[in-house]
Amino acid sequence: MIYRHWIVAAIVLVNLLVLVNSVRAQEQQKAKSPITITSDRLEVNRKLHSAIYTGNVMVDDKEKGLVVLSEKMEFLFDEKMERVEKGVATGNVRLTTSERKATAERLELFPNEDKAVLTGDPRAWQDNDLITGTKMTIFLKEDRAIVEGDPAKRVTAILYPKSEGAERSKPEAPGKPGKPAATKGGS
Repeated sequence: MIYRHWIVAAIVLVNLLVLVNSVRAQEQQKAKSPITITSDRLEVNRKLHSAIYTGNVMVDDKEKGLVVLSEKMEFLFDEKMERVEKGVATGNVRLTTSERKATAERLELFPNEDKAVLTGDPRAWQDNDLITGTKMTIFLKEDRAIVEGDPAKRVTAILYPKSEGAERSKPEAPGKPGKPAATKGGS
């Protein structure tokens, strides 16, 4: 009887070790997901520790779930050219992370801080909600953002209330039954 308990315990232990090693292998594979960058042109300058992509640039970071589209993107590296210290995208910038989207004329990425700064008429969406300002700082890991305005362009948020058990309401044309008409004026 004792011999049988040892066999069952050994089988359970082996199964547990296989499961743990399988999870570790998946985590290591996930951590090694490449960043894919495509563009029309690439210029690398090892002396300046930079790489400049121009024309239809797309950066796809699967590990972080981040996609950036722009006309130009410059990466500044450490001295060994092994780690990106800063990325700057300019011209019709579009940023997508999971459920959120943002647009701007300029995007600065700080990978070591998991931070993105958008300027040049930045706009951010989540579902139908929209936020605009003059500068947006997004802290990717913390799931938070700071939106700044100025006297000429104040921060504007258009937020649709959530209904319990339903998706967010979608904007309707003025005068549709059951929905309030859009108002004009005010800031």
